[in-house]
Amino acid sequence: MRHDAPESGGAPRAIAAAFCGASVGCGHGRAGLAVRDAMRVRGQLGQASFVDALDHAPGWFTRTYRDGYLRAVRHAPRAVGAIYDRTDVPRHGRSGLRAALDRAQDRVLGAFRRHAALHGSDVVVSTHFLTSAVLGRMREDGALRAPLVTIVTDEHPHAVWLHRGSDMTCVASPAAREAAIAGGLDAARVTVTGIPVDPRFGMASPRFTGDGRPGVLVTGGGCGIGDVGPTVAAMLDALRGADVTVVCGRNPALESAMAAMRETRRGNARGNALHVVGYTKVMHEFMAAADVLVGKPGGLTTTEARALGLPMVLLRPIPGQEERNARMLVAAGAAARAAGPADAAMHVAAILDDPGRLAGMRRASGTLGRPRAAFDVAACVADAVSRPAARCADRIVGLGVTAA
Repeated sequence: MRHDAPESGGAPRAIAAAFCGASVGCGHGRAGLAVRDAMRVRGQLGQASFVDALDHAPGWFTRTYRDGYLRAVRHAPRAVGAIYDRTDVPRHGRSGLRAALDRAQDRVLGAFRRHAALHGSDVVVSTHFLTSAVLGRMREDGALRAPLVTIVTDEHPHAVWLHRGSDMTCVASPAAREAAIAGGLDAARVTVTGIPVDPRFGMASPRFTGDGRPGVLVTGGGCGIGDVGPTVAAMLDALRGADVTVVCGRNPALESAMAAMRETRRGNARGNALHVVGYTKVMHEFMAAADVLVGKPGGLTTTEARALGLPMVLLRPIPGQEERNARMLVAAGAAARAAGPADAAMHVAAILDDPGRLAGMRRASGTLGRPRAAFDVAACVADAVSRPAARCADRIVGLGVTAA
């Protein structure tokens, strides 16, 4: 339910917020939940609604958009990378084919555009580039009255994230802010917050070596994809006296395969133990208990690891965004990159056998971390709500505004 604006100088009021995204992977949704929790801790949240655009789209569109992407990632990663690079160009104006595609997308997502939560909230928060584009056009056209805050959940703000209809765009780093401005956004409406993670990552106590068996956490992200199975097998064959925990996400086939591997007692002769976890809502606990994380360099996973200063060994980045993540983390000394499962096991063994290197990677990872990013985004959301509506609208449609 939308609230009336408070009188000038009045006490902060509870905010009704609609969080919008598209369920392709789990990272975008986790970012929205993190901001909701931070708003709640700050005492600024009144009502929270979550709207998945794909839940309000025709079945054929959802299958094509979600399943098509996951199949492409598995079977044609180079093509995914090529498309990513070729489409990362500023999008000025809406004419020709681009305008036609935008109109078609708006028609397909008509039910999402009409969703009551969008039109009954004080602010709309988008954590996926699909919803940022649709909502940004609505904001520009006057179909959305509430201010729009976009949270870029990738390290690099690809052009698909950048829409002038957003009242505020929250990005990961100063370099990302420069890229967003170069992509056509107003500098006054781009702010560096970091990628929001569950506030519990900022409160968890990370593990330090020397107090027991080494812990290795292997993950394939929310969908449990990548070379997870072969990597776990390689770890059990290469390490000694280690606890290897594999988080399978929403991948029951992987979870069954890992449970079967555990039953074979593989690695037991070397003193290793395998622990299998499905989808979990306490990833901060598993990361805090680990010495090294092994997995794909997804935006949310690597952000969560950095919030805890957790070193990483990176597997098979998807060309495009994950490739950029991997290069940044390796250059900073927070991660090592593996060519495959056996190489990953060798990297992990070498890191665990070298306390100095492990400590250095911890420091590098922690330096890149922004565990309070969700609170910084929450502050931006509150600021977007508190601005006078007329000034927001004028900036959106490009009218001149005289400074007060």
